[in-house]
Amino acid sequence: MMKRIVFIIVILICTSALHAQKDSNFYRHEARVSVGDAFLPMIFWMYEPLGDKRNMAGLYVNVAFSYFYRPVRWFWVGGNFINYFGNRIYYNWREYDINGNFKDFSISKIKYCAVLAPEIRFSYLNRKRVILYSALSGGICFENGFSTNNYKYPEINAYFHLTCFGFSCNFGKNSNIFFGAEFGLGLKSFGNIHGGYRF
Repeated sequence: MMKRIVFIIVILICTSALHAQKDSNFYRHEARVSVGDAFLPMIFWMYEPLGDKRNMAGLYVNVAFSYFYRPVRWFWVGGNFINYFGNRIYYNWREYDINGNFKDFSISKIKYCAVLAPEIRFSYLNRKRVILYSALSGGICFENGFSTNNYKYPEINAYFHLTCFGFSCNFGKNSNIFFGAEFGLGLKSFGNIHGGYRF
């Protein structure tokens, strides 16, 4: 019984792959730009143990530049450069002299995080005008900030994102200009919109 189930699963996967390759313009290269929210990175930044007084309210967005290579119609491999932009953060402190007098200081900077993340993508529907896919990416991110000693530092952290559902709508004479959106879980957050060119 188990062998039959495994055999049926293999047949379904092969059929799905063949269906994904049917009726599709096959461009091997893809360049895209995407813009999305950055809700989860905002949550992480708000609870950093800096021990200072900060103002972290505001809108957070991410902008990504990506390139993908497509060796077969249903599979892409590539990478992303993502930059998260946040609101201005403030670091306030007080210094005392030997006489007990004090002076208050404050500095600020725009919060950001730069990410380098390889990505693999699997499409389960390839048509001339639409492509449906899922993807997985992981890499490293470099954050700016302030330490407790008022030192500006880059902090290196792990990055992970699962695109549960993505789609692109193809336009143009050769259907190689596209616009679309992605929805997923991870540090790229819940959603983004994108546009790009395949060649």
